[in-house]
Amino acid sequence: MKNKAEVLIHPVRMKISQALMRNKETGLTPLEMVKIIEGVPQATLYRHIQVLLDAGIIQIIKEKKVRSVFEKYYSLNEEAARLDSEEWQKLSKEEKVSYLSYYQLSLMTQYESYLSGLELECSKEDKATFSLLELKIDDEHFDNFQQELNSLMLKYYNKKINNQNIPTRTVAVTIIPKS
Repeated sequence: MKNKAEVLIHPVRMKISQALMRNKETGLTPLEMVKIIEGVPQATLYRHIQVLLDAGIIQIIKEKKVRSVFEKYYSLNEEAARLDSEEWQKLSKEEKVSYLSYYQLSLMTQYESYLSGLELECSKEDKATFSLLELKIDDEHFDNFQQELNSLMLKYYNKKINNQNIPTRTVAVTIIPKS
């Protein structure tokens, strides 16, 4: 089996993970994923679902009988989908740059899709923001900053929202420890 970073880094698997992240309570069937993830043939999607399942990054949360077959609902195993510090340290420089490149490309694709949606809505109100901040702080304060930022993001990520009409918002942070 590939290492977790190799499994996660693939663009199709990143899209599957994002789709499941957005539907964490109910999960998704492969057919629902095909509708959400545009431009990916069904057979390709099934192959990537199997890779994620074999790696433990996604899991089957329920099965529902539809006619003569059982439809499987998948969800993201959020703990397994994270690269911990030890796993990250084992990666080569090339693997880290590659991983970050796919991450940035995924964000660029999402932003492009967002802008296309604004055009379709004939809206000129782009609420996206970009920030670059250089902090001059010691290691202890830097570690605290990262922990507080992570806690804040998790606080809102774990909020239960009953209104399905609320849009999904992407918040992405890249931290470079030394400039």
